[in-house]
Amino acid sequence: MTPPGECSGVHLVPVDSLVDADSPRLGGMSPEHVEVLAQGAIEPILVHRETRRVVDGMHRLQAARLRGEKVIPVRYLDGPASEVFIHSVAANVAHGLPLTLKDRKAAARRILASHPDLSDRAVARITRLSPKTVGAVRRASSEELPQSQARVGADGRSRPLDAAERRKAARAFLAEHPGATLREIAASAGVSVSTACEIRQRMRRGGQDAAPPRPSAARRARESTRDGTRESTRDGVRDGGRAAGPGAPPGPRQAECGRPQRIETLAKDPSLRFTESGRALLRWLNERAPDLEAGRQLMAAVPPHCAVAVADLANSYAQEWQRFASSLDRAAAETAEP
Repeated sequence: MTPPGECSGVHLVPVDSLVDADSPRLGGMSPEHVEVLAQGAIEPILVHRETRRVVDGMHRLQAARLRGEKVIPVRYLDGPASEVFIHSVAANVAHGLPLTLKDRKAAARRILASHPDLSDRAVARITRLSPKTVGAVRRASSEELPQSQARVGADGRSRPLDAAERRKAARAFLAEHPGATLREIAASAGVSVSTACEIRQRMRRGGQDAAPPRPSAARRARESTRDGTRESTRDGVRDGGRAAGPGAPPGPRQAECGRPQRIETLAKDPSLRFTESGRALLRWLNERAPDLEAGRQLMAAVPPHCAVAVADLANSYAQEWQRFASSLDRAAAETAEP
């Protein structure tokens, strides 16, 4: 299953039909690099389908023109035209002729101007700058850049800047409407459903609603990798609605229901969505997302004398996935901030 935005097929497209990229390279193309590419096979370039604008591959397109080629291999990118420049920056910092530091800072400024709701960390992942550098770019341009009341983080989730005020509004709404659903509370104050659940639980216990203490970076990384989101551990609800302790693992039903949401969250992550390797990972996860309901139906077709062999295979697959997950857990903990 191809992740949102990308068409995996390669098409031969007339060179003259393509529009030059809105390149993040301030100095333009390198003639020397074009000469080198013209000597070999030209790899497919990335083109925005709607506008026919080159997203990644201007040096390859120029090499094709230099050789007098009439057509060039193309992979199409679908999606809003407003994100074409972001895709172009992400592709150019990931491979090929590197962007200079000046190029990447200028790109960060353009992205902040067109997408002010993106967090410093999200823009940093796109441009391969540090979040501190992106923050400095934002502050230096604060009078010129549009301001947003929320930030979309590197995980693709939107977080309000006035979180304390929104929690206060949620408490006030819940006090006036004690029978309101979590979605109604969340919509009234612009908070997430999990935050609404947390606020309601605190008010039922008679305690003051305050933001919970921020966990350590290593713990945040481990929880994010294991659960895809920390929201599932905040509400204390597990499989079949049964309550569980804060450290208890999610039950089978919650884990099954949460998979599509986690894959959707990953698909919104700029560091995956705007890179070729990230999109490849999303395709890989989509293709291997298990259809448990189909598996349950197939169980009835397993002859009793084959049950042990099938169970052994299932266990071996599960162990491989567990080793994969454990490796990611360790990597996240090791790379987390001290």
